Amino acid sequence: MSDPKLGSAIRLSRSRQTWTGAGSAAGFVLRYVAPMRRLLIDMTGSEAAADRALAILIQHLVKAGYGEHDRGRLRDFLIRGMRSAAKAQAVEQQEAEEQEAEQQEAEEQAESVADLRLDFATLESPTWIGYWREGMLQRAWRMLERHQHTHRFQLPRTAGNATGEESSESDESAKHDLVYDVLKTAMAHSGESAKVLSGRVAATVGRRVSEAELRRQLDEARPLFAQFLADEVACSLQEPDPHAIREEIKKLGLAKAFTGLKVRA
Repeated sequence: MSDPKLGSAIRLSRSRQTWTGAGSAAGFVLRYVAPMRRLLIDMTGSEAAADRALAILIQHLVKAGYGEHDRGRLRDFLIRGMRSAAKAQAVEQQEAEEQEAEQQEAEEQAESVADLRLDFATLESPTWIGYWREGMLQRAWRMLERHQHTHRFQLPRTAGNATGEESSESDESAKHDLVYDVLKTAMAHSGESAKVLSGRVAATVGRRVSEAELRRQLDEARPLFAQFLADEVACSLQEPDPHAIREEIKKLGLAKAFTGLKVRA
């Protein structure tokens, strides 16, 4: 996937990859392990049980893929899969712990499943939607960080002259080698002046960062992050048309990331 261009509008339907078209169902789903694990811990009450349920789900996807359920939103597919996996884990644990007579097994398994907090695992569960939103944001942050890394180590830096003057503005504006650092810093310290923020970024990267450079890279970082976020949301939909992407962004509470930016279909 190509990177967003500096100054370009956010394209909601830029990404052509969808979860239903992934070559490996298990491999694609592994991108979202963090929010899935958090919800399974809520459901099962323990990290060990959550990890086992997650393993059951991934093993199933390795063997069977999405099966006949490759439609709609990925987060809805996963909530159904996690419910089934959590139940399977509960039954498995009950069998391992009790080892009682066959005639008592059904009753004990039913009691074990009844202890699950399945109310967390509904399609519109606020808890699940919150975890999923955080997962989308984390994915976008990682993509922005990789984008910065690529530009930091592949684009040559134009050195300052002997008097310590900065590189030309045209050279500086062509770089994205601080986009992750400046946006992360600005988000963590909102309300601080450009002077203070540039000092924080300089301390992080180990070189001088002027206020002008901070502003330039921050202006570049915001649309980059929004584009990566739109791409990630699109990947989680079966049919990522602009309307569906807008609705999902709204449903997940991600609209703030696009405030003030030009957004196109």
